[in-house]
Amino acid sequence: MGLFDKKDKRQKKESGITKYLEGYNKTNKSLASKITELFGGVTAIDDDLLEQLLVVLIQADVGVVTSEKIIEKLKQKIADDFLTRKDQCLEALAEVMSEVYDPDSVSDLEFTKGETKVIMMVGVNGSGKTTSISKIAKYYMNQGYTVGLIAADTFRAGAVDQLVRWAERLGIKCITGKENADPASVMVDGCRYFKENPVDIIIADTAGRLQNKKNLMNELSKMKRVTGREIEGAPHEIWLTIDATTGQNGLSQASQFIEATNITGVILTKMDGTSKGGIVLAIKDQFGLPVRFITYGEDIDSITEFWLEGYLQTVIEEA
Repeated sequence: MGLFDKKDKRQKKESGITKYLEGYNKTNKSLASKITELFGGVTAIDDDLLEQLLVVLIQADVGVVTSEKIIEKLKQKIADDFLTRKDQCLEALAEVMSEVYDPDSVSDLEFTKGETKVIMMVGVNGSGKTTSISKIAKYYMNQGYTVGLIAADTFRAGAVDQLVRWAERLGIKCITGKENADPASVMVDGCRYFKENPVDIIIADTAGRLQNKKNLMNELSKMKRVTGREIEGAPHEIWLTIDATTGQNGLSQASQFIEATNITGVILTKMDGTSKGGIVLAIKDQFGLPVRFITYGEDIDSITEFWLEGYLQTVIEEA
């Protein structure tokens, strides 16, 4: 049975998952069209074809290291299974991409109603971090969870104001501090407030300036420590927002934040604005970080949990 089982596809569509694919429209039109063009006149699956495919993957921000790994695995699969047809090669490519992402290594997100969990959001300014927080809050509220926010990006007044406005629209509480206050102190205040006024999920914004890397990373580490002192096991998730349009620069950002704190997942923002969605595979392969959500528009509901099969369908199945 192939990776894209027809019954599974039908069930996904019936459950409304087709909305998920909206976020990959631009990626689909670019990467899938290039794969379509590459395989369009295929008469033989040979090294020349695979070299051209390598270039296509690199151009799509899969990255050199990950792209080479995919091609080597694909070559082996072609040899082992005696693949000669275009459709066989494309199916094998999808399977190899799935193996590289390794979805079995990704743990399920676990939130329990009545049990407080803390999500700490990190990322550079401009990556869509604050907007993503409001979208994630709405996403979980739609599932019946209670949510509270902490605006600990105290050095950027605009971020605090933005989060407060979103909280008001959503009808939830947002804890703030004074401008330029110690972000860790705001985290403490927020945790203590929500211990007295419990919610299922606390989402905390953090500073994202990279002008002084050392200070920022020390700050994030401190915020993590004080949060753990206030709420046992917190933060339970630390998600890094990466602007998908930045491509390989996003991987550089990821490495810097990983040095400071234990990132557990990635939020890929602005997926509707990039034709280079291969960064999904590069992030997981190079850093072991699963993509938890993608965002793809300005509307607060334009967010969805990452679905690997849907992603692969957009870049492979149409070819």
